[in-house]
Amino acid sequence: MAVRMTLKHLFHTDPDTFWEKVFFDEEYNRRMYLEALGFRGFELLELTRHDDGRVTRKVKTTPKEEVPGALKKFIGSEIAYVESGSFDPAKKVWTYSISPSQLAEKVSIAGKYWLESRGPKQCERVCTVDLEVKVPFVGSVAEAFIEKQTRASYELAHGYTNKFLAEHGYDK
Repeated sequence: MAVRMTLKHLFHTDPDTFWEKVFFDEEYNRRMYLEALGFRGFELLELTRHDDGRVTRKVKTTPKEEVPGALKKFIGSEIAYVESGSFDPAKKVWTYSISPSQLAEKVSIAGKYWLESRGPKQCERVCTVDLEVKVPFVGSVAEAFIEKQTRASYELAHGYTNKFLAEHGYDK
């Protein structure tokens, strides 16, 4: 059984400022993962700005959440993942996939998000995430764990992003 989530959050800036000055900023990302989300690890593996305006990025992160007991015997007590994504400058859409360090062939996590203007210095991030875990007996437990972790991370990232925008004057 697959899960589809749609998450929406308001940011106090315009879409162009978000994409140009925030989303690909290494300080923003490092602080978001390590400080705001409390992850144990963050590593920028690749950030490439292509001549056609596309931006591709790959990061490796290690969340802090403990893996539920039912899943530990299948994946271990700690899991890291690599997020690979691409920004389409014409559509202004970020598309990504996540590959976990364990059972990557059985776990599918992918999403996309975009920003919709909600007035001056106000935009809404709309994010869709599709996830599926194809492991007999524990797939639904894993999906519920990943969904809960994803929702919580996006909430924390929302608060942190607005704080970052204010700290850098991008909300004015």
